[in-house]
Amino acid sequence: MPIIYLLRHAQSVANTKGILAGQDDSVELSKEGFKQAKALSPYLSSIKFAKIYSSPLTRCLQTIAPFMQSNQKIDFQISQELIEMDYGVWSGKRLSVLSKDRKWRIVQQKPSTFTFPEGESFRQMRKRVDNLILRLSKEKGPILLVTHGDIIKMILASSLSLPIDRFQSFVAEPASISTINIEKNSATVLQSNYKINYSVIKSFTGNQLGGGNSLANVAKWWRA
Repeated sequence: MPIIYLLRHAQSVANTKGILAGQDDSVELSKEGFKQAKALSPYLSSIKFAKIYSSPLTRCLQTIAPFMQSNQKIDFQISQELIEMDYGVWSGKRLSVLSKDRKWRIVQQKPSTFTFPEGESFRQMRKRVDNLILRLSKEKGPILLVTHGDIIKMILASSLSLPIDRFQSFVAEPASISTINIEKNSATVLQSNYKINYSVIKSFTGNQLGGGNSLANVAKWWRA
């Protein structure tokens, strides 16, 4: 039964601006994000991954690029199941504006009942996460998943058989790693929100949604 590492993409430009990026593929890493991606490589190199799956979005591919450039023999695949949640018309808007929407309280407190206008419901997102975990439980590990904040939080909630309304109980910061061990009929969370260059936590403001194309200059080591 595999051990699965969950890597959230490094800091993006949208993260620095407080924007809900969603499935916008034009969103890239920030300058700090590129530094984080480079710093992750030595840590990831200490783990002998059997396979790596990544969200197709640019910010995830940019995060794993430094590691993959020197580890091209590892089986790497793009997975649509790992793409960020579809926030519909909320995508591209500032979280500070969205938090004033009357529907915000539902999203934060009762997400199981909510569907984003012209987007995805949390039940739909949970279903694809559950299907992914079931499929990965039959593979050999360790496995690395490069994905997004809300996807990681839902995977952690699903691993502990927690309801959808509890998924915001977890934190998944940019460039953080969470780890689960999948057994035949259960899963265990081994670590959550680990950062290789963690500093002392000084404050916590509460959990929120989500969390030029330089890929043109990177060898295309991934495949669709």
